[in-house]
Amino acid sequence: MRRTILFVDDELINLFVLEKRFEGEYNVLTAESGEEALEKIKLNKGSLDAIITDLKMPGMDGLQLINQVKPAIINIPCFLLTGFERMEQIDMALSTEKIQHMFKKPFDYEEIDSKLKESLH
Repeated sequence: MRRTILFVDDELINLFVLEKRFEGEYNVLTAESGEEALEKIKLNKGSLDAIITDLKMPGMDGLQLINQVKPAIINIPCFLLTGFERMEQIDMALSTEKIQHMFKKPFDYEEIDSKLKESLH
C-alpha cells in the first residue's frame, strides 16, 4: 500500500518539484498554506502518513501548523523545510519530537527520501 505524504509550502515551484520527485513512490498531496493543509488533513486524516511543511509562510507558519496537528494525530511524522539556520523554536520542536527532522533549502531529495523511509517503514 502506498503511503500518503502532505507537502506544505507557499512557493508553488517547491510544491511542483516535490510532487514530481516523490509521486512515483508516494501518494502526494500539496497545500499552499497552513490553513489549506488543515483542510486536507481533515479530509485525509485516516490515510495521511507524513507531513513535510515549510517553516516560513504567510499566515500560519509550519510550526504553528504542526502544533495544531500533533494533538489530533500524535503518531504522524512531521518534518520542516527551511532556508533559515536552526533556531531555538526548531531545536525545541526537535527535542520534544514534534518534528522528526529539519530539511535545509535547497532540498537534498535523497535526505528527504531517506528520512521518510526511516519514519514510515
